[in-house]
Amino acid sequence: MGERPYLYFLLQLLKVIIIFITEIISKSSIKEHMSRKNLFILIVLFPLLHGCVALNEVNQYAATSTAALSKVNDIDYTFSDYCLHDCELQQIRKGEIDTLFKCECEQQAGKADEAIQKIHFTITSYLTAIQRLSDNKGFTYDVSNLTAALQQNPLLKLTDEQIGVYNSAGNFIATASSIFYRKKKLKQYIERADPVFQSLTETFIFLINNRLREQLRIDYETRLANISQMLDNAKNDKGFKQVVVKLYLDERTYYKKHETVINSYVSLLRTVQKGHHELFLQRNNLKDTKIRGLIKRYAQDAKDILASLQK
Repeated sequence: MGERPYLYFLLQLLKVIIIFITEIISKSSIKEHMSRKNLFILIVLFPLLHGCVALNEVNQYAATSTAALSKVNDIDYTFSDYCLHDCELQQIRKGEIDTLFKCECEQQAGKADEAIQKIHFTITSYLTAIQRLSDNKGFTYDVSNLTAALQQNPLLKLTDEQIGVYNSAGNFIATASSIFYRKKKLKQYIERADPVFQSLTETFIFLINNRLREQLRIDYETRLANISQMLDNAKNDKGFKQVVVKLYLDERTYYKKHETVINSYVSLLRTVQKGHHELFLQRNNLKDTKIRGLIKRYAQDAKDILASLQK
């Protein structure tokens, strides 16, 4: 209700301007008429166009960040992979083919991977909201995947506080779908979302940079120990030693490749995290030229990291 008197005043002012311009045009030549008409259109539309362009950088930051973060699967290493590799080693150490050997990877490892996907989905939901709001679009949001609580898992080693952060984040975005999305309030959304977003991305960084990286390292070192034992057992069998050395080189390449991707993805998360916080700090100045340039750099940084992930 508070916005209606202001809107009424603007409409009345616009009406007066139109009448004034019309009178001027009626006294001018056709050429002048067209010139003045075009000028009038520019004068009236410039603030609207400027407002849209000013938020274009915010829109691009959110869109680019969402696209880049979707490359989480490009890490191509999961807790389930670790579990399966461990099962393989157990069978190799037995030195016999056991068709009844079972790998129980669906419970702990599978649930850990599911948690990674849940947190990733929640983070991108936050960014999707910014992308839509910066485009002046309100919308309803499917929050069915955001309200399921995260469970404790020995592979993740999350604290109660970190689990609480995720659960709070899901509840916030579910509530925000009706509070902010439909009312198109970008500034207010960023103001409320940033503290939760910072904590949630920090939790995600912990899972990728600490837990998943640690599983990759343990996997690699365990395999190296097994290869070293195989090499010792080979004794003077040069042909077999060459096979084992090739196995070592393959394992090293696998490890370094996935470690590099994890490094890039963590850098991406840090960039997105900082960009979101910058939006929060500058939420009252998003149309300022310098701030637009700053946000644009965050979007470009995310784009550059995305390009490195695609190589």
